[in-house]
Amino acid sequence: MNKTSNKKPGLLRRLGSSLSKRLAPRVPDEVSCCEFDCRRAECVAGDWERCTLRLDYADRLRERHAPDHEQG
Repeated sequence: MNKTSNKKPGLLRRLGSSLSKRLAPRVPDEVSCCEFDCRRAECVAGDWERCTLRLDYADRLRERHAPDHEQG
């Protein structure tokens, strides 16, 4: 185990983390699969609407955020 793992991050690491949070905007969950999992650089409107990768991901997000009615 690394002995330095319990130390606080150094000044440069904190500064770098702070800058990256300000320069790189957060990607919304709805399009994160497009941003990180898709190999296409750009989609035409019709392709995006029918994209199975995006639609499957949207279904999983809805299931994860839906209230659990089965336990009632």
